[in-house]
Amino acid sequence: MNGGNYEIVFFGRGGQGAVTAAQVMALAAVSRGLYALAYPEFGPERRGAPVRSYLVISTEPIEVREPIEEPNISVVFGPDLLRVNPDIPERTRDYIVINSRRFETIEPYLRGFRGGVVHIDAYDLSTKHLGKAIVNTAMLGALLKVFDALTVDDITNAVLKTFGGRLGKVNAELVRVAYNEARVIK
Repeated sequence: MNGGNYEIVFFGRGGQGAVTAAQVMALAAVSRGLYALAYPEFGPERRGAPVRSYLVISTEPIEVREPIEEPNISVVFGPDLLRVNPDIPERTRDYIVINSRRFETIEPYLRGFRGGVVHIDAYDLSTKHLGKAIVNTAMLGALLKVFDALTVDDITNAVLKTFGGRLGKVNAELVRVAYNEARVIK
């Protein structure tokens, strides 16, 4: 992280854990001595409705709290969210971290995007490790492929603090597995 603010937007659906993912990252950043601010934006507050969660991590105090229009990284919890938010590629400055079963299905939505792409099948990994497709911790592992201000250990420690017990342990392990499985495409 080269000084200043680093901005990330998590695009998810209610129940996928986008808000929790931003909060876990903020906790990890603060534990690392950085400043962090995580805040959600909800449409209809119901399971399955589109959700955005904003995260700012900085080496300086953060004084502005507003929607992030051009994030450094967009974390997209499912390919359908590229259809709902077709401007994600044109607004994202550096990387898009995307969850989909097959990269080929999302490739058309990314044409013209000049940044890098991190692909992961977080559905499969979370189902194997958690027994259900709650993809937030898998997406955090994939995000760490291109976000070096925090380490896998920073995130797993924050996951353990957030979830505790057995749930914390399986989610912390999922972060590690996802980090190893994620592929940087460009």
